[in-house]
Amino acid sequence: MISVIIPVYNGEKYLDECLSSVQHDNVEIVVVLDGCTDNSKNIAIKYKDKIIIHETNMGPVVARNNGIKSATGDYIMFMDADDVLNQNAYDILLENINGFDGVIGLRSDFVSPEYNIPVETKTSSHGVIAGCALFTKSAFEENGLFDEELLCGDGYDWLLRAEKSGLKFNKINSVLCNRRIHESNMGRNLKEREYSDYAKIIKKHFTRK
Repeated sequence: MISVIIPVYNGEKYLDECLSSVQHDNVEIVVVLDGCTDNSKNIAIKYKDKIIIHETNMGPVVARNNGIKSATGDYIMFMDADDVLNQNAYDILLENINGFDGVIGLRSDFVSPEYNIPVETKTSSHGVIAGCALFTKSAFEENGLFDEELLCGDGYDWLLRAEKSGLKFNKINSVLCNRRIHESNMGRNLKEREYSDYAKIIKKHFTRK
C-alpha cells in the first residue's frame, strides 16, 4: 500500500481537486491539517483514510514528519495540497521502484485558471519530492525524518543525507505531477527564507570541515 501524505494549511480552495487526483485503490490518504481555520477539514473528511490535526500551524516539514509517523503503507509519497497528480503516476512509480529505496520523477508547472498574471512555468528536475517521488517506508526508518529546522529545501536535504548513507534512487524522466502556480505559493512568497535554508544545506553537505 502507498501512503500519500498531504500537509494542509487553509487549503480549501484547491484541496478537493488535489484529493480527487490522489484517490486510488490500495492508497492510504494521510491529511495533516496544520492549524487550519478554513473549511479544509470538511473537504478532507470526504476522502480521508487518516486525518491528523495540529491545533496551531507548525509548518509543512513538521506536518510531513507527523504524517510519516502515522503512515501504515509500505511506500511513502508526498503531495502539496494545491497540486494535481497525473492519472498514471502510481503505475509509473511502482514499475520503477523495484530494487531501489525510492524513485523520483519530474513535475510540470501550470498556472491556476483564476490567476491571470503571466508567470514563468517549467518542468522541475530531479530532486523535487512533492508529487513526483515514491519511497519505501524503510528508507525513512534508515535515514530519519525531514530536518524540522528547515522551512524550504527539506526534501533536498533529506535526499543528500540518504545518498550519503548509501540509499539508492531511480531517477526517471516521467512527469508525474502538475504544480499549481498561484498568488499564494510558499516558494514565491518566502524567498529570503528559501535562500537562507538552501545556504544552510550547502554549508552542511558541501563545505569541507
